[in-house]
Amino acid sequence: MDASLTPDRVPPFLQGPLIVWGPEPAGVPHAERVRTYDLQHQSTTIRFDWARHAVEGTTTLQIAGLRGTSSVSNVAIDAGNMTIKQVTAGTKPLKHDYDGRSLVVHLASPLRAGARTSITIVYDGVDRTKGAFFKPRHIVWTQGEAEDTRYWVPTYDYPNDKTTWEFYLWSAKGERALSNGRLAGSREVGDSIEWHWVLDKPASTYLMTAVVGNYAVLQDKPWHNVPIGYWTYPDSIAAAWRGFGKTPAAVDVFSRKTAVPYPWAKYDQVVIPEFQFGGEENVTATSQNDTEILLPPWGPPELSADDLISHELSHQWYGDLLTMRSWADAWLNEGFATFMEQIFREEDKGVDEGAFHRFESHEESIEADRRARRPIVYDKWVNDPLEVFFSGHIYPKGATILQMLRHQLGDAAFWKAMNHYTTANAYGNVATADLQKAFEESTGRDFKAFFDQWVYGAGFPVFQVSSRYDRATRKLVINATEVQSRDSLTGYFDVDSDVEVRTDSGVVRFVVPVRNGTGEGTADLKAPPRSIRWDKGDWILDIADFPRSTAMMRYQVVNDDDVLGRIEAVDVLAQRPADRFALDALIRSTRNDRFWAVRARAVDAIGVWASDSSRATIAPMKSVRDALLRATFDPDARVREEAAKALGYLPISGPAALDLVVRLRSLARNDRSMIVRGAALASDIVLEKDAAIPLAKQLMAPEVWHNAIREPALNALKAIDTPEARQLVQQYAPASQ
Repeated sequence: MDASLTPDRVPPFLQGPLIVWGPEPAGVPHAERVRTYDLQHQSTTIRFDWARHAVEGTTTLQIAGLRGTSSVSNVAIDAGNMTIKQVTAGTKPLKHDYDGRSLVVHLASPLRAGARTSITIVYDGVDRTKGAFFKPRHIVWTQGEAEDTRYWVPTYDYPNDKTTWEFYLWSAKGERALSNGRLAGSREVGDSIEWHWVLDKPASTYLMTAVVGNYAVLQDKPWHNVPIGYWTYPDSIAAAWRGFGKTPAAVDVFSRKTAVPYPWAKYDQVVIPEFQFGGEENVTATSQNDTEILLPPWGPPELSADDLISHELSHQWYGDLLTMRSWADAWLNEGFATFMEQIFREEDKGVDEGAFHRFESHEESIEADRRARRPIVYDKWVNDPLEVFFSGHIYPKGATILQMLRHQLGDAAFWKAMNHYTTANAYGNVATADLQKAFEESTGRDFKAFFDQWVYGAGFPVFQVSSRYDRATRKLVINATEVQSRDSLTGYFDVDSDVEVRTDSGVVRFVVPVRNGTGEGTADLKAPPRSIRWDKGDWILDIADFPRSTAMMRYQVVNDDDVLGRIEAVDVLAQRPADRFALDALIRSTRNDRFWAVRARAVDAIGVWASDSSRATIAPMKSVRDALLRATFDPDARVREEAAKALGYLPISGPAALDLVVRLRSLARNDRSMIVRGAALASDIVLEKDAAIPLAKQLMAPEVWHNAIREPALNALKAIDTPEARQLVQQYAPASQ
């Protein structure tokens, strides 16, 4: 053990940059599309032909000339890979040109500003690879976002116009058809049923949807007379209730927080087979990936649909009621939805869970900039606008920006500003400037610097923080310096960091304002500091190198009332592998902390520590092994999973591993969670190697939800790479591997 690692020693700042920015994502700028007409209503009749995997449709677009513009003679309508059979105005044919992407209709007479006309298109699309999908269980579903509605309905396929619409969807008898808005009626026609759905409030066309199949429709308790329905497979009713069950509570939370009642006629959610996303917020009729909703009864707490259902529901306000004007502002949809997801988790599961969700978004935002730094308002992509969605920025960083505003303003002022933004722009299109304007109007504050730094700029602050306590004057001084690399995308960030000091005479709190890269704050203390927090609550998106002694971190991991402070202490202690005092504190956290994520993080830390057999000279390996074994009995499956994984790291074999093997085998056979079983079996394979093969054959044979047992077992078998293991891998590995 390093004798210099005394509990009170303060280490130096870390060497080297704390983050290296990734390159800007590839792409070229895409300006907002310029409208040449106003789509005011659209009525579409659709039949899905299973024999040809074809969409057969007739659609009528009611359009108007844009006010303040000159008349137009040609109207460009988005239509992807279709056969255009007929284009008419009433009964009169219209000349048109079609190149497989855009249908240009030549009007009989120019359309003046404010004047209206209708265009009817009869079309057919075969073997859809976008837009409409023919899938197992004899289900057809559609997907519009970003610009794929055009592959099943000719329309104006860009978010900066809003329209009302109606669908007449045909299904076989015994099947149902879902679309947006309210069900205006249905009628039997021969061996088919025609379902008439009407959306009478305007929305953007990427939110159009049609789903046809054999569904059971479950009706939950309405919210203030708003019907709430769940469309599921007839053999999955119990799972659907489990997955969707928090929906009414989430509707209530979002309506209450925003002070904007749920704005549509009804809310349906439908499970979709082989859906390419987690969910899609089609207005009033959200599509949800069936594997994310129809979860097994043993799934919680590791498996839950609550975040997904709250995320997609919140889009009914932020995305559907208010819609980004261009894809560059996609964070106004997705960042808001992730933020509201965090708000629901906080309301539903408590402050610790809400804080942990915020923390996860911080980690994701930091990793996104390691890969590819970019502002969250961003208009560059290569092939598809969805590229701006999935760079890792707009969801977590967008939510984090809103959380920072919430913390700056306090809940009352923040939600008042959110209400103003929402009501001022309801049923319209928005850009980031509209959000800034609403917050400035509501609060009377200037947010230009905030938006310039956090929204239009990229990156985040990286701080070196130091503390100095003078025992004679009992004064504490905190200094902070920004050390991130700066350029045209990333400059300095103005922040006010909350500092909390715990002493034996009480808690002292003060603020350190950071301006132009530096900040200093002081406080008078009645007793020496036992722990010091930079950014109490972890509200600022940052990386902070704040050297503190092991004694301080040990005190913090036990006494901090903020779950994120205890997680910070675990992470700092985990970086001190040669420090016995740090290890002891981590071991205690695995059994004593009240929040599962702190215990799980501590379990992972001591598992990594114990994976190096040379560290047995620092502390008895038995103390770590005993702590991990004890953690396999934790009431939370997520902690048991981490403990089962960590046992596989231990460099122990022979008789010394016997008690580990016994426990892992018990977990693999009997734990309530199949995820824990899979982790335990994988660790048993690593420890026992070929001796674990009989158990592996037994437990891998049954089909278990999402290969929860097979997948980790296969990875372990590949790692030990014995002839018997390779034979089992060959038997169970997916055909694609």
